Amino acid sequence: MTVDLIYKDLRKIQQMEEKTSSLTKIKQGFYSDISSLYWNACEIPAEEVQNAKRIATQIYFLREKKIIHAALSKARGGQPDLKNMLDEEKTLFDSTFEKLVQSRKNVID
Repeated sequence: MTVDLIYKDLRKIQQMEEKTSSLTKIKQGFYSDISSLYWNACEIPAEEVQNAKRIATQIYFLREKKIIHAALSKARGGQPDLKNMLDEEKTLFDSTFEKLVQSRKNVID
């Protein structure tokens, strides 16, 4: 896979995340693939690796916000759409949901 293709794929995912309020479908292992790119980037110019890292970070931030909103929705009795959540993201969702529920119990009950 060429650097240009990786960059284009990341930009496409970033744009999809920016356009929708729900998590878009990306393949399981996305974050480990990105991590591998960083570790195996010796033949890739540093500037291109940094650009890919910047976009991957933005993708995570966009998804992180959606996951936190989904946890809040569930804590308030909603049924958020979790079908496109990656395994690594489920940990964030579960812990955020549990903290919201516990905090609500401590304050309200």
